[in-house]
Amino acid sequence: MSGLSGLGPIVITPQVMTQQFIDNLTADQATLAQLENQITTGDAVNVPSDNPTAAANILQLQAAITRANQYSTNAQTGVSKLSLANSTVNSILNVLQQVESAVQGISGASLTGNPAAIAAVAQEVTSAQSQLVNLANTQYAGQAIFSGTGDPQQAYDQNGNYLGAGNAPTTTVAPGTQVGVGVTGPAIFGTGSTGLLGNTTGNMGVLAQIAQDLQTGTQASIQTAQTTGLANLQAAIQVVQNQAAVLGANQQAAEGFATQATGAVTSLTQELGNLQNVNMAGAITNLQLQQTSYQAALYATSQLHTLSLAQYL
Repeated sequence: MSGLSGLGPIVITPQVMTQQFIDNLTADQATLAQLENQITTGDAVNVPSDNPTAAANILQLQAAITRANQYSTNAQTGVSKLSLANSTVNSILNVLQQVESAVQGISGASLTGNPAAIAAVAQEVTSAQSQLVNLANTQYAGQAIFSGTGDPQQAYDQNGNYLGAGNAPTTTVAPGTQVGVGVTGPAIFGTGSTGLLGNTTGNMGVLAQIAQDLQTGTQASIQTAQTTGLANLQAAIQVVQNQAAVLGANQQAAEGFATQATGAVTSLTQELGNLQNVNMAGAITNLQLQQTSYQAALYATSQLHTLSLAQYL
């Protein structure tokens, strides 16, 4: 007590009181502005200073949503490309199986007494090869789907020469995860004498060789078409079927990743909303309370200046 008894009276001057009131009013005004901004925008955090921790979390969530959206877009585009590739490969198989059936259907009578029937089959094979070249140049958004990283508009020329290059395209569908969204032409159509599309000297493919053997028209050449040619054709069909399985598996994987990425976007967006969206009813109630508090403080401050000197004595 002796230590305190030596202290003089603590005097709060009007200037000190005024400054305190002004500081309080300034803080109330800032709170009112923040609440009004929240109600106007619907956002709980409009500037980092509103809530620095929440603001940092919001930025992280927004970045995560952007990445998830990109993965979703990549996967969905991949599904579209693979769907087209699968449809095209099915068409390729239909053409090849028709050729297989036509060659198998050459009868003994045709071999000896009906050269026109043999010529018709040869023409069917040649026509099939042209159909395959057209299918090989199928495009997605202006890009030949079987050209790899080569010519973007054409995978094969009319002579069956491959114009593409590089590996089959892939797309990123999750962090560190890629899915193939196509196959290269050679993986589908083969190359050289065991390929399907070559039709020039030195690059005579299976179909061109069968057609040539049938056009030659001798019993030996026709039998070659029915044996060696047919065996090569069936081997080529098996290659196409194998690639169809690869494309089908990749499409299934891409669909799964598309669903996963879309789900991630939904979840992250909901989390962002919980953090960012203002509780409107609560904000309006807080604003009303803050306005009442501000008006009371404003009145108290105004009354401070009406006090007489005698009221401080």
